Amino acid sequence: MPNPYPSLAPWQQAFVNDYLQQPRTRSLLFAAPQTGMTLTSLWTAREMVRQGRADGTLVLTDRSLLRDQWAHVANQMDLRFRENINEAGERGGGLSLTMQSLRSKDRLHRLQEMARQRRWFIIADNVQFGDAYRDSVVDSLLWLNDESKALFVARGVPSSGSFGPEFRYDAQHILDRSIIEHPNTEIQLAQFSPSFTLLRRLQRQAIRIDDLSWRSFEKLIAELLEGEGYEVELMQGSKDGGVDVVAVRNLGAAGYFKALWQAKKQSPKNKVGISVIRELADTRQELGASKGIIVTSSYLTRGALERVERDNYLLGKVDRDDLDQWIRRTLMGNDS
Repeated sequence: MPNPYPSLAPWQQAFVNDYLQQPRTRSLLFAAPQTGMTLTSLWTAREMVRQGRADGTLVLTDRSLLRDQWAHVANQMDLRFRENINEAGERGGGLSLTMQSLRSKDRLHRLQEMARQRRWFIIADNVQFGDAYRDSVVDSLLWLNDESKALFVARGVPSSGSFGPEFRYDAQHILDRSIIEHPNTEIQLAQFSPSFTLLRRLQRQAIRIDDLSWRSFEKLIAELLEGEGYEVELMQGSKDGGVDVVAVRNLGAAGYFKALWQAKKQSPKNKVGISVIRELADTRQELGASKGIIVTSSYLTRGALERVERDNYLLGKVDRDDLDQWIRRTLMGNDS
């Protein structure tokens, strides 16, 4: 018997398979125009319900035209979407709502009450416009039922920083890379996508070192060290002892080399002082590491630099100039 539903293109099926294999609580889907984002998302929703991973589908849009579009495609797949929350009906039923309709406290309360009993597969459409209220609604539904899942869909590549400086989704997917990955588009995409390493984002000039948060700066150092063959442990945001990255390398017959790295993300005018170097030296001795190294987006004061040079077998420094050279050397090696 022929399949009554619209068929999926290879890139669409690849997304569905990838998502179903390891669904995360909050995922982001980048989709260029004409790549079948609506069909792909609804196919995923149907599979989530069919496999017993969700009890229904909830689509949230920013305008009624999109709401009706979702409902139309859903009906072609025998997914009966309603606009009235009270008509969501039995297991497997769906809702297609505008965010404006949820400004009513009664409607929102009813939806939240349903969330306690129903595992929603939530599709939040058109996220590149940014909507703090939408995010708060989705967060509340996920909090009320930790078995619900949310898929945020970006129609094309966002043109502004509406996602915030830190990527806030558990996973990201790109629908048909051959359509999305053009040079200009790739630079925009790199601002938001966790699949682009920090080094590649620097290479594409999507970000600058000065734009990085302190945590992203630590991740950059870890990435550089991994590229040089170190086994790296990125500390969990703790400043205890002034250690941000622990890097270990097997030197063969010479044994293991263990370095403690302290990352200082600050403006070039704000130099690293002697007290920071003293703390790092004490921590290195306490933990029995081979070397303690300060890495900074700035520079060292004269006193701090003199202390590092005095104990250069035990201490090291990577200042802004050194870091720029390290990044260029690594990128040239990656491109060769």
